Amino acid sequence: MKKYLMAAALLAAASAHAHITLEQTSAPAGSYQKLVFRVGHGCSGSPTTAVSIRLPEGLAALRPMPKAGWNIERTPDSLSWRGGPLPDDFYEEFVMFGKLPAAGSHTFKIVQSCQAGSANWETTLETR
Repeated sequence: MKKYLMAAALLAAASAHAHITLEQTSAPAGSYQKLVFRVGHGCSGSPTTAVSIRLPEGLAALRPMPKAGWNIERTPDSLSWRGGPLPDDFYEEFVMFGKLPAAGSHTFKIVQSCQAGSANWETTLETR
């Protein structure tokens, strides 16, 4: 039993230091939703200077939330916030609002750029 509790504690600690994740991982297909991307840390101690999200097909009427100190860049298939910097030991959220795609599994590919280095992440939204 003690082994399982230790494993659960380690898993919870790893989740607390998760990379870039969606706050909500499922939502009704075709609904208008706020999507919150959580940035839990920088790149190996280096501050985050950009978060670029490649959007899945079918996401429509997209509106990013402005963030003081960050510029927003939009293309038809991606959305980026550049600025900051966001220190490694701080947590931040990057938010967009839009109409969700049809039912299915939709992957957001994310590039986190830092003052030194970068990291690639993926997070998935299930619509039903």
